[in-house]
Amino acid sequence: MYGYFRCPDCRKQWESSHVYGKPGECGAAYGQECKDCRIMCMPYRLENIKCSQCGQTDCECERRHVDPNKNHRSDLCGKCKAGLKCGFRRN
Repeated sequence: MYGYFRCPDCRKQWESSHVYGKPGECGAAYGQECKDCRIMCMPYRLENIKCSQCGQTDCECERRHVDPNKNHRSDLCGKCKAGLKCGFRRN
């Protein structure tokens, strides 16, 4: 899932393609920490990830919306901090 985040303390905003839903429910199961305040934030909006090549949410394309060259911040990831496999462990 793709999430939109806003820190309630500093009002910083960011987006992430690493948002994990609750099985069988709508909503995010894990948040992400604000880089500045270091408080856990939950996304205020969620979307299905769309492929940057074909524009579909479910596709077979090789390259997806996720940038494989961008480092994953496991120090800010709620799922990683919970000790669970995130699906994108590049640090």
